[in-house]
Amino acid sequence: GIYHRLGDIFARLNQWSEAERFQRAALEAQPDHIAAHLSYGTMLARNSSRTSEAEQWFRRALRLAPNDASVHHHYAEFLSSQRRTEEAFQYRVKAAELAPEDYALVMAAASSLRLHDRKLEAERWYRQAVKLRPQEARAHTNLGAILHLLGRTQEAASSYREALRLQPDDLTTLSNLAKLGVPAIS
Repeated sequence: GIYHRLGDIFARLNQWSEAERFQRAALEAQPDHIAAHLSYGTMLARNSSRTSEAEQWFRRALRLAPNDASVHHHYAEFLSSQRRTEEAFQYRVKAAELAPEDYALVMAAASSLRLHDRKLEAERWYRQAVKLRPQEARAHTNLGAILHLLGRTQEAASSYREALRLQPDDLTTLSNLAKLGVPAIS
């Protein structure tokens, strides 16, 4: 409610003690208010001496709302900020599984899987991204890149060509296509 909104406003103004006071009030008024848990955890995480306290709030949010994609996403962001990328990517994937229609979460899961050398799983999520936003050149470029890494040259070339059709002068896509050693036009 109102305490949570006030807490967010004070946080945006960098008035941390006031922000904390209102976030605590929000949590006392509504102990199961998920957004307040996430805001408070995010706010505490800004202070390196309070990261373990911040993590407790993210974990509470997970317990209260285990099927809320945004909770998994925010916890993944926190874990990434703590350089705990191995744990973070699992929460990114869980967020995408819980919200497979959310393009941003799907792309975050795919990119995270790619970085962890989980290429086949990354391909699945990049395909989902293309399905969600077929007019988004970047989605086709990313799918092409993972197919390229998987050694599926013709499929990669096809994805790159579709990306170029949507965004003809994209240097990343042109460069990737050149690395494949295939012509830009089939």
